[in-house]
Amino acid sequence: MKKRQITSILIAGLLLPATLFASSYYNAYSMAPPILSQDDILSFDAIPMPKQRGYQTYTVKKGDTLGSISQKFFGTTTKWKLIASANNIENPASLRQGQVIDIPTLSLEKGQGTLNRQVYQTPVPPSADAAPVSKAPVRTQKPVVYEPVKTLPLPPVSLEDPVIYSSGGLPQIILPGESEKLKPAKENFVSFNGLTGLINTFSSYTLGESAFSTGFGMKWNKVVKREGERMVSGEDGDQWIFPILLTYSAENFEVAMNMPFESYDIYAPLTYNFVDGSDSGMGDIELRFKFVSENENMASSLGLGAIFPTSDITIGNVESDNAWEIFAGISSKRETGGNVHLNGGYQAGGSNSSRDGVFLNAGFDYKANDSFTFMGEINYYNLVNSGKSTDLTLGLRYHVKEGMAITVAAPISLKNEMFFGYDYRLQWLLQYHY
Repeated sequence: MKKRQITSILIAGLLLPATLFASSYYNAYSMAPPILSQDDILSFDAIPMPKQRGYQTYTVKKGDTLGSISQKFFGTTTKWKLIASANNIENPASLRQGQVIDIPTLSLEKGQGTLNRQVYQTPVPPSADAAPVSKAPVRTQKPVVYEPVKTLPLPPVSLEDPVIYSSGGLPQIILPGESEKLKPAKENFVSFNGLTGLINTFSSYTLGESAFSTGFGMKWNKVVKREGERMVSGEDGDQWIFPILLTYSAENFEVAMNMPFESYDIYAPLTYNFVDGSDSGMGDIELRFKFVSENENMASSLGLGAIFPTSDITIGNVESDNAWEIFAGISSKRETGGNVHLNGGYQAGGSNSSRDGVFLNAGFDYKANDSFTFMGEINYYNLVNSGKSTDLTLGLRYHVKEGMAITVAAPISLKNEMFFGYDYRLQWLLQYHY
């Protein structure tokens, strides 16, 4: 054998084992997952992390519906199907008091309940110092499986994360950048005299801190009496009053102005000597100030008022003297159910004024749900030269949206000896908070 052939055989014998070993090492190493450094692991960028998902639990209360629960958490009733789907509720009418349901809130919307976070654990591959696992080459190569050696900690909670604040009452969710003190919900509305209250009964609350409200309404009286004397058959009368209300309140103070427009249409040729008693114009302007003191269970108020006649009408009460009044009230403060309101005052004018007298009001309101509040009250007036009146007033307030409401009422006269008396009247008022 030649020397060159012997040399080739020796080289081939040395290269063949080296090639087989390299191939085996490459196959085993290429099947392993990529090796990450410790900095990559701690950065949370190299390993895809499942997104944290939050939800809140809520215990159903008496009177709750899927729509009202949706309004409470999302600010709209349109999300009720989302809540029903998350709790496998096929029949919304099957919701019962005391039932605990899940509220799916990925963005942690404002609501009532307990936040729950689902925690995920992610295995960590070996560090760069770990030796690769080698395996003899076979026809079918299975991937190398690494056992988890530790659990990555969740990122620390920073001040920028959403946090739930709760003081034992209704919890408030504060989002990043918001103040820790949220403004109170705009649930108080004004009465027909401009002060916060029911229909004709004012309450000892205010609208809220730095709140402004405007209102426009109508009162219609079916006139059937003149100074306590009932009109005869065939006579008729109508009185229309359109109040324009402006109200501003601070934390413990409130001021209200009532600017009514009045219109009369009286046909009473026998009792009033009017064949066509029509008249219209601006009525008396009323300005009132109310000071409030509140605690957890009760609120009281003390106020002053002034009345400025415009002398813009020639029938009805045409008293032209200014008048003033002093009044006080007390209201309960129950968070659920209804509240009772009591108030009264004294009104006085000039020496010949027909405005002198007292007034007393007792009212009760009950908020059935987020949309409706029912109201009932007794209104008593005893003016020295203008007669007495006692009304039973029933009303309903519809909360159109936050800060907006429509109030309707139907006072029924139990006794009426005023200048223009009525058996019943209708009232409505539209108001909006800013």
